[in-house]
Amino acid sequence: MTVRAAVLGGMAIAAMALGAPPLAAQTPEPEPFTLASLGLKGQAVFKNFSYFRDTANDDRNFRNEGRLLVEWARSFAPWIDTKLVVEARKDDNDYADGFSFQIPETSERRSVLDLKEAVVRVRKGPVEVTLGKQIFAWGTADAFNPTDLLNPYDYMDILDNEKLGIWSAAGRFTFGPVSFTAVVVPVFTPSRLPLEDTRWTPPPPPGFNAIVDGRVLPERNIDGMQYAARVRGTVAGWDLSVSYFDGFKSTPVFRESSIAVAPGVVLPRFTPVFTRLKVAGFDWSTTFGKLEFHGEGTFRWVAANGREDVFEGIAGVNYTWDGLGRRWLDAITVVFEYARQVALARRDRTIADAGTSGQVGDLLADNAFRDALVGRLEIKLTDDTRLKITEIVDLATTPSHYTQVKVTHRLGDAWSAEAGLDFLSGNAETFWGRWRDNDRFFFFLKYLF
Repeated sequence: MTVRAAVLGGMAIAAMALGAPPLAAQTPEPEPFTLASLGLKGQAVFKNFSYFRDTANDDRNFRNEGRLLVEWARSFAPWIDTKLVVEARKDDNDYADGFSFQIPETSERRSVLDLKEAVVRVRKGPVEVTLGKQIFAWGTADAFNPTDLLNPYDYMDILDNEKLGIWSAAGRFTFGPVSFTAVVVPVFTPSRLPLEDTRWTPPPPPGFNAIVDGRVLPERNIDGMQYAARVRGTVAGWDLSVSYFDGFKSTPVFRESSIAVAPGVVLPRFTPVFTRLKVAGFDWSTTFGKLEFHGEGTFRWVAANGREDVFEGIAGVNYTWDGLGRRWLDAITVVFEYARQVALARRDRTIADAGTSGQVGDLLADNAFRDALVGRLEIKLTDDTRLKITEIVDLATTPSHYTQVKVTHRLGDAWSAEAGLDFLSGNAETFWGRWRDNDRFFFFLKYLF
């Protein structure tokens, strides 16, 4: 034994004699507390909208909104987990006012405190079942998804719209590259429309004089239930799906009749009703090098309360240039799409042409993609900064336009900011032109936790 080995051995024996614990036996320091350890995460968002002009029924040029969204997720076992998303929001135009909990949601205003999603998920082999208030996303297109019919929308701000959850049950069966999804919706939830005294509800056409009834919602019985199914798979590099929907369009159409209000005085009468549809749909996407092609379409047959059967479709292409060799320019993505709606057969002549009633729900039904070109340019300057320019041109009747220029910048790991401009133009009877006084600047500040 060398002298060095003897010294080291003696030191180890002395340390043990003095009671020094071996390194492996030392107690590890506790992990720092985080919300993620409780299954919590969320975001806080501030939004400002600054309009450049008054409108005929709204002289408020600013709207500020605060929003807090908290998500709790927990897995109780390998075969069951749950997710709850709670949202608190308030604004200075009273889009959110009071507290309400409804099944289904039918209130005209948002609740200050809302249960946005509540889902229980159960898995067993290739079978997955989800129950609760859910949000679905079907389709492959960028600007508009004809096959995405399950969820209604909150349209209180036409441009800053968002999906509403629906109380539903869904089952998904996966077999290799193919999956089958079936959804049952027991109660109908309508889209939330703009308030009458806001700039997103245009004034009625000149000389408009009629009686407009309250909306007639579908019955809450078996006749008011909705169903959907989708088969999706991949074949030789093509992502394909076919779908079927039997349910209601979430925005109303207007049944036209007449009413005598005095001897010899008869006024037109409009009753908001919801179209029952049977819809067969399809979508696809594939890539050839850096080119991505996609498209989707639906054949919509009226079962009740609808003016005509229609085909709605959209197809487009994406291309990305990257590796540009510039420190200030990381990638450029271009998206181009064309959307078209074609009437197939007239069904109910008592349903008014879209826009005839002068009501905003009817205007939304007369959507922006009857005959439309869509273009999007996204410039990724750095990992933190992006510029996006979007243009939608509605070619029906005379062209009308929606243009958005937006810059997004990440301020840190948790903070990000977004600012931009929305421009709308066209004649007053066109889709985008009816909101041409709503050009605005917007600014969002977001904190993730």
